Amino acid sequence: MLFIIATSIVLTGNAQSIYKNIPLPKAIAGVNEEFSGMTIYGNRLYLEPQYGDHKETKLDGVFNLYSILTDSISRVIDNRDTSLTACKTISVKNLNLLPDSVKANYEGFEAICIVNNTVFLSIETDDKYPYCFLLKGKLDTLKNEVIIDPAHFISLRRYPAISNAGFEAVTYLPKENRLLAYYEFNAMPKGGCGYLIDTSFNKIPEQVKAPFLYFRLTDIAAADDGRVYGVNYFWNGDYNSYLNNDWVKSPEVSIGKITPELGEKLKTDPDYLKKNTYVAIVMLDSAKSRKWKYVRSFDGFKNNWEGMALFKKGALVVTDANRSGKQVCKLVYVDF
Repeated sequence: MLFIIATSIVLTGNAQSIYKNIPLPKAIAGVNEEFSGMTIYGNRLYLEPQYGDHKETKLDGVFNLYSILTDSISRVIDNRDTSLTACKTISVKNLNLLPDSVKANYEGFEAICIVNNTVFLSIETDDKYPYCFLLKGKLDTLKNEVIIDPAHFISLRRYPAISNAGFEAVTYLPKENRLLAYYEFNAMPKGGCGYLIDTSFNKIPEQVKAPFLYFRLTDIAAADDGRVYGVNYFWNGDYNSYLNNDWVKSPEVSIGKITPELGEKLKTDPDYLKKNTYVAIVMLDSAKSRKWKYVRSFDGFKNNWEGMALFKKGALVVTDANRSGKQVCKLVYVDF
């Protein structure tokens, strides 16, 4: 069994730590934004903060998304500009009209996806609550608003109960015309849980298996060819929650076989994962695949990577700085 798990990710490239930093507009470059998700729609990149500027007001307060022209992002990547200077603020309306069951257990937004001018936003909930939520709302690009439908939302049962874990990974699958949502923890022996969700919210979500994966799965994005890419992030403060629980017991040997770059570090220091972060891009050949493939790693130090959008020949990735001076707010481009 250990050998099967150890080969569940196939290596396809060399580890890299270099990325292109894309300085955000000053107005949204602070740690309070806590960007937890992003997506590209209509030639604009949409950034989703976890709480908005006023965490203490929860769903009764002001909540904004931000959008940036993808052309301006390309100019920075191609060294024609040095930073992004402009963004649009999109006001999200009607969150205060959501039922008390949602508002009482709300612990922030974690993922965003936009399909045919419908915005889907996932909500993480209190660890003691068994369900997370998926909202939908209409995007008005003229008024720069998203009007949430407070009467129609999806409840997604999570399993197992892992500290600070929700459905952080959501993307749209065009061929199926459904959303795919994966749970953050997927290191149970047979993998984790996910759901295929009808975009109309008129059908019961179909539960599916999420392929086995160590560490957090903090976002996913589907490519036109059907491949599904993900951000696989580990923070050493999560060691006991993610690598030493009822399903996983100090799996350094197995992890070392999956990712040789970590294996070399673990040979030198068996406690490496208790003291260091790690992040990589991983990929499925399709939403039906059962094995993640390793694409490339990049710098995880001080960077809580939580949002991803496929772009050019790689992906844009953004940090959730967690309102902490120990972390940074950063948008980068990683190629693969």
